[in-house]
Amino acid sequence: MDQDELEEFFTTRRSVRNFDPARSVAKEQLALATTWALNTPSVCNRQAGRVYYFTEQSDVERVLRLQNGNAGFRSSVSAVAVVTVDSRLFTGATERNQRWVDGGLFAMTLVWALHGVGLQTCMLNWSATNKSSQRLRRETGIDGHEDIVVLIAVGHADQGHRVARSERRGLEQVMKFI
Repeated sequence: MDQDELEEFFTTRRSVRNFDPARSVAKEQLALATTWALNTPSVCNRQAGRVYYFTEQSDVERVLRLQNGNAGFRSSVSAVAVVTVDSRLFTGATERNQRWVDGGLFAMTLVWALHGVGLQTCMLNWSATNKSSQRLRRETGIDGHEDIVVLIAVGHADQGHRVARSERRGLEQVMKFI
């Protein structure tokens, strides 16, 4: 890939909330993207990231109903990914935040990989109570030792879909040389 191709790749990924419900997501696309995401950096190479995909419409809607913030587009989502980390790979108070860092990195790489296989995504926060996390685990079969990091809506963008108009911060706002 040359620099122009890389620039196009990085500047064309956007969060999508208008999916085409008539177009299903191929499990092969999800598998390929996840294979690429396995290369995510992680502390001490622990590779704690995990992902659970739900592709049956009834399962997608059931999982998305447990997350606050997707009611306006939930019925058009073709697949949902639940990104978790294996908490058993982290020990002690000094590592209490590392699982969220590693899980976030894995989720970010996964979103880029899904973009790379031609799918669109929308990150859905999991700012939830322990009770809500327990319910999601119970309803999906996710093990209790896995911390839920984020949900990701996945699908094909609806024709003429809209994206957020938020301006990106300028380089001078985020980068400093010291």
